[in-house]
Amino acid sequence: MAPGRRDACHRRGAVGTCATAQAALCKATAGHRQLVLQLGGSGDSPRLREERRRRSTEACELSMGLRRALLVGLRQAPVSSLEQQELERLWVLFLSALELFLQDLYRAQHLCQLFSTQGDGVTPLRTGLGGWGLPSRRGGGPTQPPTTQCLEEEIEQVRATLAEMESGANIPPWTVEATETTKPAGMDGTTARGAWGGPCTGHCCGVL
Repeated sequence: MAPGRRDACHRRGAVGTCATAQAALCKATAGHRQLVLQLGGSGDSPRLREERRRRSTEACELSMGLRRALLVGLRQAPVSSLEQQELERLWVLFLSALELFLQDLYRAQHLCQLFSTQGDGVTPLRTGLGGWGLPSRRGGGPTQPPTTQCLEEEIEQVRATLAEMESGANIPPWTVEATETTKPAGMDGTTARGAWGGPCTGHCCGVL
């Protein structure tokens, strides 16, 4: 195969890989959001919080892989304007998904500061009679729940990824516009729902 044709095939493969990873990221962050919305409610439990942490880890891993793949594709010589536009569109969608994911992490941190899991149940920490948390055995001030410390690390990781994205590729978000679509071309309803589930269902973006 000629070098130019081989590069074109590699480029198209990169677009497909990034699109698949973007769909997986949307699914992971959507699942994470559903778990965050249950924090502090009747369905809250140590098991739910562990599942939230697992979904967060999955989303972070997908984010790192997608970021690397998109940077490689964007830094290569463009094969066609359409493929370049598709990579830029995926970059902006990725940026938006991470920003929403970060908002959910902040929400989870706030709720975990209000409610702490004690044993098999959930105990409110903010009673109006004292400060945050429970007193330590040594009689000191309130201690920070381990879940909150873990969330701080997750938040810093996502913030660092967003900062790296802003410096890694100069793609202004205003260069894309929202469009409506029922499903990607060549996909039946079942496949489309599986690959395009979550908050991205039924919506797309086009490069201006």
